[in-house]
Amino acid sequence: MKTTKDKCALCATRLSWIGLWDSFIIAIFKGIIGILTHSRALQASALYSFHDVVSSIAVIIGLKVSSQPIDEEHPYGHGNVEYIVSVFTSFIILAATVYLFVDSLGIVLKAKHIPAHWAALVAGLISCFANEVIYRYNICAVKHLNSPAILTHAKHHRADAISSLAVVIAILGSKMGFYFLDPLVAVFEAGHLTFLSIEILYYSSAGLLDKSAGKEEVSLIRKITSQISGIKKIRNIRTRQIGRNIWVDLYVSLSGKKTVDEAHKISGRIRQDLMKEIKYLGNINVVFE
Repeated sequence: MKTTKDKCALCATRLSWIGLWDSFIIAIFKGIIGILTHSRALQASALYSFHDVVSSIAVIIGLKVSSQPIDEEHPYGHGNVEYIVSVFTSFIILAATVYLFVDSLGIVLKAKHIPAHWAALVAGLISCFANEVIYRYNICAVKHLNSPAILTHAKHHRADAISSLAVVIAILGSKMGFYFLDPLVAVFEAGHLTFLSIEILYYSSAGLLDKSAGKEEVSLIRKITSQISGIKKIRNIRTRQIGRNIWVDLYVSLSGKKTVDEAHKISGRIRQDLMKEIKYLGNINVVFE
């Protein structure tokens, strides 16, 4: 019988494939409409969707590799592949953003604007709705799997939805005579995409450097462990985030003299209580000092 986690993993894989084809079709659709209607904002938004295509491929690879079991060459599992995938995706986005920004800014400075067609407005609305739906399903998967690759993918779809909404505003503005809004929105889209890329790059790079779990998780580990009978003092707690899982090295002192069997039972109790209260624990190493 499949657990909730297994079902969520299957759902996440399906979402990646759905997101891949959804982004590809929308990217082609927005790109063609953007060129035919002379909407620079829609053309810029099409780049968001192409980035989502790359992101979807990255998530599919990340989920497949990171789910492989621990082996002798990878004693901490394969979870960090998700950070590698996220870093790779972020670099691609940054490279495309530089081109997008320079090109859009050049159009704004030339002040030669052609009003976009109503078809661009319809394309923007369709893209906004489709990407928001995919984003919400991905966030649901993130809550259950704690996957950095899926989180990156979700952020890409939210960024695409925002860019599509900006296109709608730009087209409406151009119809009111504010023709500069279309290329100006493209410039702002490039700025937003740059911010998003840097944020994802920072988060992913921190993961590759074995960043520790959050303060809340560490405090909860300390609280749960201190309540277990036989524990005298918690000397140190070391954590590392490996992909979607948290690995814990727990150094504790026992009260009084304990036999090996008693220490083993306390260690088992620590693991049991922590696994029950904290999600995404990959491994707990208990060291008695």
